[in-house]
Amino acid sequence: MSEHPLTSMVREVYNKHSALCDFVCRVNDEDLTTEQNAIFSQLSEETRKRYYGSGIVIPEQLEGKRVLDIGCGSGSLVFILSKLVGPTGYVVGVDICDGLIEAAKSQIEYHQKAWGLKEPNCEFVIGNAEKLDFEPNSFDIIVSNGIVCLCPDKEAAFNSAYRVLKEGGQFFLSDVYSEVDPPIKYRDHETLWTLGTTGAMRWDTLAEVAGKAGFTSPYLGQVGTVNIVNEEYIKMLENGRFVCAGWRLFKLPKDVKRGASRVTYKGNITGFSDALRWDVDLYFPTGEGVEVDSDLATILSASYLNSSFDFCDIQTNPVTKRNQNPFAYLDKLQAEGRQPAFIYTIE
Repeated sequence: MSEHPLTSMVREVYNKHSALCDFVCRVNDEDLTTEQNAIFSQLSEETRKRYYGSGIVIPEQLEGKRVLDIGCGSGSLVFILSKLVGPTGYVVGVDICDGLIEAAKSQIEYHQKAWGLKEPNCEFVIGNAEKLDFEPNSFDIIVSNGIVCLCPDKEAAFNSAYRVLKEGGQFFLSDVYSEVDPPIKYRDHETLWTLGTTGAMRWDTLAEVAGKAGFTSPYLGQVGTVNIVNEEYIKMLENGRFVCAGWRLFKLPKDVKRGASRVTYKGNITGFSDALRWDVDLYFPTGEGVEVDSDLATILSASYLNSSFDFCDIQTNPVTKRNQNPFAYLDKLQAEGRQPAFIYTIE
């Protein structure tokens, strides 16, 4: 089957960016822990100057895990994760851009030495997010950072990720989303497509598309802004708003269900001894019971995070927020004077 023209265009544009180093995105340091920010600062300059993405997402409890980064680019997130999974874990980065893959491969030895590893615990391969060439159920965790918006076939991308993720695994997804449907007539515009706007999913379609593939409802973990300053592009996009948003999705065993519960976080995840932040609305302080609805209780008890929580059945029906509107949350932050800086600018 021939490659979609938009996929070919993305490869050409980002290979050029990699060669020229003429574009870079801001790291969403406000969403990262002090340790995670420190790790990013230790990445090689060659890696950091080719960082493209909608927001770094770093799952918890990574030690010893096998992790896939879909759309790994020059390897920024792969190298961060390679330190966090440790010598018993392994990270695979996949990207359609051969230039970025070669740039990433050239930095493996640097980061192996920087992290004090006896041998590499990561690799990079060329591949398409819509048809991942890995065995089914072969990864404990999947991350992706600004890639689905560049995929012409969103359903294929989610289906592919679901197939290779193990049951109980998490898909921590950061991507660009629109508030309303982007204008179709500019779908193949090079700048608008490759910078994630005309290919962005409308935010409230994520749950349906991901759910159709088999994933749980999404939980909003972080937001960032896209700064469009080009007046012509603003008109072409009909003054539409775009946001970078990070979501937790899970692949759970079939027919597993737990009732509403009081869950108590044990504080046993490295780097999160005092509390675990679940999403923009929910924290789990260590040692304190928190009442959650059946859906979240099922996720926590049936996923790889199970060992970090104690569970007690309850008779009440608490309301746990999910599939939160990232634009409403961004507006709330702005009203409170806490709006994050732009992730990237379209000029």
